[in-house]
Amino acid sequence: MRLRSSVALVSLAVLTAPSLAAQSGSAQMTGTVMTAITVTGSDLKFGTVLKTQTKTIAPAAGGRFVITLAANTNVTIDYVLPATLGPNVALSAWGALYNTVNDPNSALFVPIFTNTGTYTTLTPTGSMYIWIGATLTTTNAAVGSYSQPIRLTLTYN
Repeated sequence: MRLRSSVALVSLAVLTAPSLAAQSGSAQMTGTVMTAITVTGSDLKFGTVLKTQTKTIAPAAGGRFVITLAANTNVTIDYVLPATLGPNVALSAWGALYNTVNDPNSALFVPIFTNTGTYTTLTPTGSMYIWIGATLTTTNAAVGSYSQPIRLTLTYN
């Protein structure tokens, strides 16, 4: 009989032991929808040049990009600048200015060291203006009209 009571006590102990309760937690998912970035450009125009000539257009008088995006955000600008307009029509000495208002005279200089690169900046106003200039050198170039695109790609950081 003692054996039976021992077994009964063990069974009772198993039945009365505290059960392990499931634990849970939560975290919020968040996201921010940003304003779409828009970019419009006006041409960098060298006008007429001779078959052999060098002509420089300063950034303040050059092509212009007008950009709208979310205010108070960091943005990365990737650029691709052509090395030539065509055979014997070389481009060099690129220069750029940046401002959050449409005024090249109070703009900041943007260093351009190669024909491709990246520039990162803060956009406190949601408006950005970039002016671009360069030097065109013709070396016995053929008569005709030449053009190449200047490419900017903007990405929110």
